[in-house]
Amino acid sequence: MEESAGLETQAAFDLLQKSLQDFCEAFNRKEIFPLLEADVTAYLYHRLLENGCSPAMVYNETRLCGISKGERKYDLVIGTMNIEHACVQPVLVVQVKVFQRWGHSPQQHRRRFAGILDEDLESLREIKDHLPNGRVEVVVDLVYTSKRTGYLSGYWKEEKRLDYLVTRCKERNIALFWVHPSAQDELEVKRLT
Repeated sequence: MEESAGLETQAAFDLLQKSLQDFCEAFNRKEIFPLLEADVTAYLYHRLLENGCSPAMVYNETRLCGISKGERKYDLVIGTMNIEHACVQPVLVVQVKVFQRWGHSPQQHRRRFAGILDEDLESLREIKDHLPNGRVEVVVDLVYTSKRTGYLSGYWKEEKRLDYLVTRCKERNIALFWVHPSAQDELEVKRLT
């Protein structure tokens, strides 16, 4: 099992899941109104710390050790910093994608979904040799209308977006968390892979 400074990948997964649950609860109590993906990532960073992750192990928009400099930076990383190389040796790498309820058009939502497939999953696939079991895609799906509870409940290439995404994550051994509204418009989190 991957581990860094005593924190194992499973413990990092547990901290992430608790932080996602905290996000749902705060949203449902109308304590937070994230407008941008950065708002969600910042809140998760804060909750990871509040839930017991060492401040010396949580990084935002950072590089990973063993990945070429100048390559993609990852949304949230739990791991140990390598001062000499200015990178993080990860136990958990998280990419976050948000589908907003407010201010985004269907075209913007489609581009964001394509971004998960073409960018997020690809960047997580690229690090599989460095981190086989600690790669995560978090989809915060705030879309709620009379016809849809979550953008992923619609269709992509004649298949439900959610099923399409689950299949792609399973093929790449990437954990998938889906934060989405229930029929009563209460956010809930599910780990799907």
